[in-house]
Amino acid sequence: MAQPLRMILLDVNVLIDNYLSGRRHGEASRRLIDACRLAGIDMVYSASSVQNVFYVVTSTLKRAIREEGREVSETDARAISRIAWECVDNLEEIGAPVGVDASDLWLARKHCILHADFEDDLVIASCLRAKVDYLVTNDEALLKKAPVAALTSADMLSLLKMNNSSIECCEDDSR
Repeated sequence: MAQPLRMILLDVNVLIDNYLSGRRHGEASRRLIDACRLAGIDMVYSASSVQNVFYVVTSTLKRAIREEGREVSETDARAISRIAWECVDNLEEIGAPVGVDASDLWLARKHCILHADFEDDLVIASCLRAKVDYLVTNDEALLKKAPVAALTSADMLSLLKMNNSSIECCEDDSR
């Protein structure tokens, strides 16, 4: 019998997909987070991801204003900053950050031989530090090279559904 799933690490792209509408994996990421809450599965994320969530949310919302042919006003910028801070605050409700220290930097450096993306290597170090069951990422390159078990948001949602009938309501039909 398979061990019960206890903890997953959400990569920064899954977190960003959760917050920004219209992204390819957005619906699956939102449903996954809801399903994990329902199933009592702990979710963690690399502390190094927090600044990226803030930056991407801010820059995406500002870009949307510019694409409408408008300049980003000071009022817009303050509102966007508040939204990004709300996303960061919400991260604490989703799960716990996995800290990064000198040992993680050393480990990330060792993993660059396998996967030459420093940010992803820090995520791998966080997975190893927290001893998670799975890394959930929508980054195709990281999925292929991760030295830990890794699934997309949609695939993790399917796994949860397969192992927990109460997750039926969270099924992702977008695939």
